[in-house]
Amino acid sequence: MVAGAEPLLRLSFFVLVLLTTTAQARGVSPYLPVNISPEIERKIERVLILADQPTLTRPLAAATVLDALPRACERDAQLCEDVRHYLTSLTRTAGVSYASLTAAGGSGPVTALPLRHGMTSDSNYEAAISAYWQPGDNFLATAGVLSYDGETTPTGTVVSFGGDIAQFDLGYRDHWWSPAHGNAMLLSTQAATMPSVTVSNYRPLTKAKLRYEAFLARMSESSNIAFEGGTTAGHPQLAGLHLSIEPVPGWSLGLQRLMQYGGGEREDSLGDLLDAFFNPSDNDNATAGSTEEFGNQVASVTSQFVLGDPLPLTVYFEYAGEDTSTLSNFRLGNTALSAGIAFPKLGRRFAATFEVTEWQNGWYVHHIYRDGLQNEGHVLGHWGGDWRLTGDGVDARSVFARLNIGLDSGGEVEASYRQLDNDEITGGNYETGRQVDARYSRPLGQLFVGGEVTVGRDVFGESYSRVGAFIRF
Repeated sequence: MVAGAEPLLRLSFFVLVLLTTTAQARGVSPYLPVNISPEIERKIERVLILADQPTLTRPLAAATVLDALPRACERDAQLCEDVRHYLTSLTRTAGVSYASLTAAGGSGPVTALPLRHGMTSDSNYEAAISAYWQPGDNFLATAGVLSYDGETTPTGTVVSFGGDIAQFDLGYRDHWWSPAHGNAMLLSTQAATMPSVTVSNYRPLTKAKLRYEAFLARMSESSNIAFEGGTTAGHPQLAGLHLSIEPVPGWSLGLQRLMQYGGGEREDSLGDLLDAFFNPSDNDNATAGSTEEFGNQVASVTSQFVLGDPLPLTVYFEYAGEDTSTLSNFRLGNTALSAGIAFPKLGRRFAATFEVTEWQNGWYVHHIYRDGLQNEGHVLGHWGGDWRLTGDGVDARSVFARLNIGLDSGGEVEASYRQLDNDEITGGNYETGRQVDARYSRPLGQLFVGGEVTVGRDVFGESYSRVGAFIRF
């Protein structure tokens, strides 16, 4: 069990009883994949934008997308039908949510591929599958696995219970906290999925459409945790809280906090966690470089605007900080800023996304957790944190652009470009890193088949590539 999860578990049974006595409550909802089945995920992204539905976190509940379909259908009937067909497969008592198999070959230096759950460019295969069983409205069991060379994780293996205003998830559930499509500073799918206990709502509360998500997770083992003048080995814990509102239709505003703590002999109580959460400047950041602090904290403010007419688009921002500044609980230090714009429908065939991010040198490194904010050797947030020397805190800037082209045959071409510039003054002798990805896929009955290619030049000036063929359900 995830350390510190007992209070959430005790509360969960109370909420479950409450939900079963509430006539208007909806049951639990299955989640949709995150960076595993790109064909359907792109369609779902477009549906939400066309429905004027801002999104600050993932995975998305299937019920959220189902509720968005009527509005989206008014603008793109074929897209709506494709997504509705996929969601129908999740409404049975039992079934397969998704299945994917990719065979590939690579060359050049081993490079962490962006947002692929820790997979690197030398992996010869990638396999994922998820199946579910939902015997009643308030209980859902999902069995999933994601495997590639060197790593197999039960991603998607989750037991869910509760309802629409408080769904409890125990297992390997992904967490993505950003409105951006191509990066996230706090939580993304750059690293392998962690085991966690999560509570969230997919039906917004109050007129302000309040949404929340809280979790406790167990990170991978680290032998480089500072403690009493030396080091200790163990599994750090990760606690997170997300809150968001929608002040007016189409505009969302969110707040996020992550706290990395404990591990080995650095054991902390629930009271210590709460003290550090509500007063970080005194409990976590009072003395620079001190190993007696509670742990490591990061936070962000996110916002998304969805504009439906005359041209559907969404504009979004993320302002994040690694620790506080000037001993204030309300000022972020070591800041990062992301901005993006996405067009779900450009003419009849095209969709496009463009994002830029810049951050200061305190990200993904820490004087207590010397392996950084990472799991299984990969950072939890922005993919650029993996494109540098381990432990090297450097300023950096990234660019992400993506173009989708629908074909008359029913297939689709997706091309994306990523660029990273690390600061050469404070870090190593870095060059500009670049990566281009291209994927072609087309439907074949109930399946998608296709191929993908990745070519890049890493931040040390060496070229790498990967070519693969896939089949997905």
